Amino acid sequence: MPIIKLRNPVAASPVLRKGGAHLKSKSSQRALRKKDTKQAVTEWKQEKGRGD
Repeated sequence: MPIIKLRNPVAASPVLRKGGAHLKSKSSQRALRKKDTKQAVTEWKQEKGRGD
């Protein structure tokens, strides 16, 4: 039976080192900009079609 080595309780867990600011990924930011642009174009076309 192998000897079980105990981990150093003082050392930081590798999972905890992955922390940081919660930011949106570049691809999600790009998709959001694309969606906003399409919405702005649609609104512009509707305004243009009214003939105010």
